[in-house]
Amino acid sequence: MLLHGWGSNAQDMAALAQALCPALPRALALIPQGFEQASTQPGARQWFDVNGMTPANRGQRVGRALPRLAQWVRDAQQRTGVPPERTVLAGFSQGASLAVELALAQDGLMSRVLAFAGRCATPPERAPTRTALHFLLGAADPLIPAEQALATVRRLRELGGEATLDLAPNTGHSIDTTLLRLARQRLA
Repeated sequence: MLLHGWGSNAQDMAALAQALCPALPRALALIPQGFEQASTQPGARQWFDVNGMTPANRGQRVGRALPRLAQWVRDAQQRTGVPPERTVLAGFSQGASLAVELALAQDGLMSRVLAFAGRCATPPERAPTRTALHFLLGAADPLIPAEQALATVRRLRELGGEATLDLAPNTGHSIDTTLLRLARQRLA
């Protein structure tokens, strides 16, 4: 299951699905649309509103989208017969952050998360024990500093979770071939 970033849409994630397929040749890729219309351009979607978002209200904004996403994941698992232990959630930016927060809120709903240019909405207070969190980040990402991601991964490990961080040098807030290669390794 792949979750797009803010101002994007499900169609934009098709290339990521194709790039990850070699690691899981029998995988079924499901790509939902963000729940809300984004204000950027026609067809642009978002999972939660970013207008007026601050570090203080980020967790609440993300939290409001979690029940709907959790139900979508459960419904998709039931429709396809794919159990949680064989479910992977991958996302970019806003979609990655939502996937991470869903794993924190509902441990075991999926086996792993690939978070491309994503982060925890707030510093983690607990870590999932049945869901591995893999953060994949450009070392030059202007929105999510590598130091912040490293501190999050360390904290998740201290709390008993499985968390990794893979950095691509000279990459900004995007997914490049290095991050794709690293993601395929995490899926193998």
